Amino acid sequence: MVKKKIKIFIKTILIGLLGGIIFNLLLLPLPWMLGPAFSVAVFALSGVNVNLSRNLRAPFVGLTGVWLGSYFQPSILNDVYIWMISLVFLVLYIPLAHLVSYYVLVKIRKINKPEAFFIGSAGGLLEMTLGAEECKADAKRVSLTHMSRIFFTVMFIPNLLLLFFPGAFEREPVWPNLEGNFLHIIAFIILIPLGQYIGKKINLPGYSFFGPLIITAILHVFEYFTLNANITFLIVSQLIIGSFFGCNMNGVPWKIAKSYLIDAITVVLSLTLCIVPFLFLLGFFTLIETEAILLAFSPGGINEMGLLAVFLNIEPAYVVTHHLFRLCTVLIMLIFAKKYLYPKFKKMKKIS
Repeated sequence: MVKKKIKIFIKTILIGLLGGIIFNLLLLPLPWMLGPAFSVAVFALSGVNVNLSRNLRAPFVGLTGVWLGSYFQPSILNDVYIWMISLVFLVLYIPLAHLVSYYVLVKIRKINKPEAFFIGSAGGLLEMTLGAEECKADAKRVSLTHMSRIFFTVMFIPNLLLLFFPGAFEREPVWPNLEGNFLHIIAFIILIPLGQYIGKKINLPGYSFFGPLIITAILHVFEYFTLNANITFLIVSQLIIGSFFGCNMNGVPWKIAKSYLIDAITVVLSLTLCIVPFLFLLGFFTLIETEAILLAFSPGGINEMGLLAVFLNIEPAYVVTHHLFRLCTVLIMLIFAKKYLYPKFKKMKKIS
């Protein structure tokens, strides 16, 4: 049994590695995360037995959190007041975009209202999946559509940036190298479990990621420590996380997967179009770069959009902070939804 699990693990990682190399050579965004997610998902949909343990994913999510936390610098304290305007607009954007996405899914995609509500959110993959389970909605569809939403957002947004802002960034492959301080692995060993422990204790949303991120960010803002780790750590982290995402397509037929992908594309287009008026408003009220605003408001995952901001060198701290607030806003919306909407959704499912 153990040997079988090890063989499946090795097979999954090799498939993910192949996808990462191909995406890297094609200069696609976040190749070491999206490449493995894509290749493992294709093999899973084709009936190949792939699998990675959820427990294996947690420390690598924390590793990404530590890495992104290192991009918070002392200068951030001077930008907080400007960011407040942007954060207020973000809080207005999220319910508006969710409403638009919901109606598009119901009216055009003909999806049941409970599923449409949980699928149409601008974030909160885990929270929306749990909400769907509570309301007896199709949690599998909700989960896989949100994962696909993240994938399509990260693929779509960089190309959109280049279309409207030629030269905003340069595409170049990212390979493991020997640069950086390998001794800084000790920082990861300390900060990951410490951050996750504290995050869990204070009920921080996404504590596996945000706990290490926030502790690392504090250390860097107040100049207690400066991380200079080797990029190989981050590549391995993305390979594991991406491969894990792909494994979620296990047992899903191609026909159903196609439907989920269309749902995800519909959501991405709806949510992204809703960003447009906020780009103009923030362009009028602030001097924040439009590219940074687009990344900060985009409906991708916190982990993925933060890494994308790092690799594109577009205000990583600004982008990560906004995605943290995006998640918090989604969670607050769910508190009200649980009281006023969940009972109605449960009745709908009983009737159907």
